[in-house]
Amino acid sequence: MNQIKYGDLSLLKVLSLFLCSTLILGLCVSCDNNSNAQDNEIAFTEVYSGSFETGPASTDTNGDGRPANLGTFVGTSTFGTVSIQSLNEFELVLENANCDIGEDEFSLVRGNFVKRFSNGELIFGTWDSGFSCFDPITNTSTSTQVGTFTGGSGQFENASGPVQIDYSSTFLATPGVEGFSFGGTTGDGFGTIIFN
Repeated sequence: MNQIKYGDLSLLKVLSLFLCSTLILGLCVSCDNNSNAQDNEIAFTEVYSGSFETGPASTDTNGDGRPANLGTFVGTSTFGTVSIQSLNEFELVLENANCDIGEDEFSLVRGNFVKRFSNGELIFGTWDSGFSCFDPITNTSTSTQVGTFTGGSGQFENASGPVQIDYSSTFLATPGVEGFSFGGTTGDGFGTIIFN
């Protein structure tokens, strides 16, 4: 009878070791490079500020004579410090659907972004739609853009998911007066990063 107990005890030890090693292996598989537990998706937020300027003439993809704006921003995010570059081309909309009376409405033609986090990892994305309301009296605008994460480097290599930004800009130079645009922007963003 003692042999059966020892046999059962040995079987329990083997099962216990197997379960422990499976649990440890499972935890390691679902960790990022810093051994932090990682879910399949995570809510993403950011707050940023910076400047924008007229991009090269080649960024005018719809031939309306209005190149894209290149924005360079720095802020804080779910993943710590973030620096952002965003290239956005807008076109004037004749029928004002989203803006107040007296504001000029612009619709997003196309856009892309790169976000760089403090550990050097990047996440990429495209802007799928958006609009901007420009007040020609105050030279300010408010804008909203909706897009998609499209991969990156490190843990973001195959990332996907929706993203939105809302921002306010002050134009220090406008195409109608100086022939180019330049100014400052503050904004925030939110979305969901899905790790694939």
